[in-house]
Amino acid sequence: MGACFMKRYLLLVLVLCLAVSVVQAEEMEEGSFLFRVWNRSGVEISYLRCDFFIGHEYRGMIASCPNEGEDFYRVPYTPESLEELKDLRIECSYGVSDLSPEEAILQLMMGKPAEEHEVEGPELQPEAGKVYDLSLVMMDGDLNLVLIGGED
Repeated sequence: MGACFMKRYLLLVLVLCLAVSVVQAEEMEEGSFLFRVWNRSGVEISYLRCDFFIGHEYRGMIASCPNEGEDFYRVPYTPESLEELKDLRIECSYGVSDLSPEEAILQLMMGKPAEEHEVEGPELQPEAGKVYDLSLVMMDGDLNLVLIGGED
């Protein structure tokens, strides 16, 4: 009974964290940028994971699954300073799991990632205040991120 309660409690915390990040993404902070990633690959994935580095220094991770009513993965990022954007490196991967996307992300946050696969993406130097639209597509048997547009 205690393990079931704890799992539900952690899932509730995760949902609240995701809701807060959505509100923050809609009201983008100064210095932030946002990736919107559509899965056009035909491959069913549980989540999209982006790891952020300044040079070789790890700065954090964002794991995303589509929010209710949306069909894209939302990846907002706010650097500590605008100067960091010129050295920002982003590594993306996708996770495949039998769990629901929310539960797969919860497991990832607990240090138990799903089966993950790296995704090649465009060489991008994100700018503050921009929204980048990307598409996850199958190319030569691998999933890749392709830039399809951007807006201020």
